Amino acid sequence: MTVGKDVSMLFADVVNCMQTADVELKKLVYLYLINYAKNKPDLAILAVNTFVKDTQDANPLIRALAVRTMGCIRVDKITEYLCDPLQCALAVRVGGEHTSSLFPI
Repeated sequence: MTVGKDVSMLFADVVNCMQTADVELKKLVYLYLINYAKNKPDLAILAVNTFVKDTQDANPLIRALAVRTMGCIRVDKITEYLCDPLQCALAVRVGGEHTSSLFPI
């Protein structure tokens, strides 16, 4: 991927790796999806359920990665599913404060 080789033929296998609990592997899978989802938008839709599940994870890093990746993927059907997880992410309380009041938009 970083050497200029086209590895888009591995898309379905990489999407299957999204189910892992390993944060580092999940970061790599999300990076791959950002790069190749525009080439295979029909297969990218298969990842939506895992993204939505990851936005409800106990680990805030996983939640943030899922929301960020969903926002970075340039497939219209995926961005339709981004609204609810994004609203939930903005409603998280940090030390009794809503994150939306800590970081005004």
